Amino acid sequence: MAALLCALLLFQSPQSPELIDRTLAIVAGRTITLSDARTVLALGLVEGGSVDSALVQRLVDRELMLRETERYQPAEPPRQQVDDSLARTTERAGGEAELAKLLAAGGFTAERLRAWIRDDLRIESYLGQRFAADERRPDLIADWLSDLRRRTQITVFEP
Repeated sequence: MAALLCALLLFQSPQSPELIDRTLAIVAGRTITLSDARTVLALGLVEGGSVDSALVQRLVDRELMLRETERYQPAEPPRQQVDDSLARTTERAGGEAELAKLLAAGGFTAERLRAWIRDDLRIESYLGQRFAADERRPDLIADWLSDLRRRTQITVFEP
């Protein structure tokens, strides 16, 4: 066994290993990666100018909200609503060809993008049902998210 290990070490490339992706956060076992953050930022699916700690926190919050949405199973958004949002995303990207490039660069597929958009619409619907008081909604959501953070295992790494 030791001889095999020595042989493997001898045949390793002298170059340092290539970093494929970086983990930015883990929310209850779900990983948020640097390529995820860059892709959703480039597609305009989250607000922000760069991958920084504020963006990572928004992605963590989205993951917390998604987990709660999945628990309570709001109605599926109409297919046309998902299609319309996907069309706006494609337009923001600069068309089908540019969208395909952005997706490929970030390791996203068209199906994953569609699922992300669908989940955003489901989260929006759930928040509308749960926090109907418009004037207090931002404060209520902030308190709710704070509670979710306290009872969920979250690890955040520096972006």
